[in-house]
Formats: sequence, structure tokens, C-alpha cells
Amino acid sequence: MKNRRVRLYLKLIIIVLCFLIVIRIFSITLSKYESESNSNANIDIAFFLLKEDYQSMSLNLGKIFPREEPYIYTFEITNEEEGKIAEVDLEYNLNIRTTTNLPLSFKLYMNEDYRLDTSKNIIINSIEQKDEYGTYFKILQTEKQEFVHSTAKSNIYTLLIYFPKEYNTEDYQDIIDFIEITIDAKQVLDEST
Repeated sequence: MKNRRVRLYLKLIIIVLCFLIVIRIFSITLSKYESESNSNANIDIAFFLLKEDYQSMSLNLGKIFPREEPYIYTFEITNEEEGKIAEVDLEYNLNIRTTTNLPLSFKLYMNEDYRLDTSKNIIINSIEQKDEYGTYFKILQTEKQEFVHSTAKSNIYTLLIYFPKEYNTEDYQDIIDFIEITIDAKQVLDEST
């Protein structure tokens, strides 16, 4: 009777171990499959600046994997919405803030095809800051842009995010990064008055 119980427990332990091994192999296979995916994530978001305003948009990069091609996101900043155009001159600052969980690099283009050799990355400054909780963020800054009142204008931005294939290791699996795009618009005051 005792031998029978021991054999039963032994069989149960072997079945559980086999089940765990199958799950582990499946997760490794699945992560290798996903890391070689070639999807582009385009988001068509528009920021409408009709008055002084502060707007932000967040990107959760939970499904980003190392690869040769960049991940491409597009967004638009305009001073026109449903036929209404800003009645004052506006200037805005565009900042991109990202957590530093993954070794990502960024390029940002405005009103250009990023694939051309003549296109220019408009990120002028990249600084790292630590918040009050000890979390590090990278802040990418661009030059100030202006919209003239009563004239409809749109700036189309293309954000390229590079996650080099050399980081295709277990160390970077299941890590997400967060990106926040903020636009801080202010009215341009006439300095001659």
C-alpha cells in the first residue's frame, strides 16, 4: 500500500514537472516569435491649438521588440478644427518624455519624409531628469513653433523609435516603456505695444 502511494506521488510530481517544462518551452517559443514581428504602429492623433492650452498624449510601448526597422508614430498639430481657426498668434513647445526602461533612441521629423537623406531630425536637446520618486525620465525637446492667427496651418510629425536588435535578450522581455508627448501652447504677445 505504501509503495503504491509513493508511486502515485512520484507520477504526480513527474506530470507537474512535465507540464511546467511544456509551459516554459511554449513561452520561449512565443517570445521568439513575437520578437521577430514586423508590425508598424501608426496613430493618427491631432492636437488642436485654438487658444492657450496644454495637451498631452501617451504611448504605452508594451508590445515593442528589438528589430532592425524603427517603430513609426505619426501625429499632427494644427490651429484649425472643424473650420474654426485660431484668432490669435500662438507658439508651442513640443516635448517628448519617456521612461528609461528600455535602451531606445528617437528621431522626430516635421513635415518631411523621414526616408529622404535631406530630412532633418528636429530634436535639439535630450536631457535626463529624476522625479521625486527616483524614476529617471528622458526629455526630448524641439524648437518652438508658431502659428499665425486666421491662417490655417498644420505640422505633421513622424516619431521614429529605434530598439536595436542587439537587445533581443531575456533581460528586456516583458519590460514596457512609456512615452508622453506634450504640447504647451501660449499666445504670442505683440512686443511693440
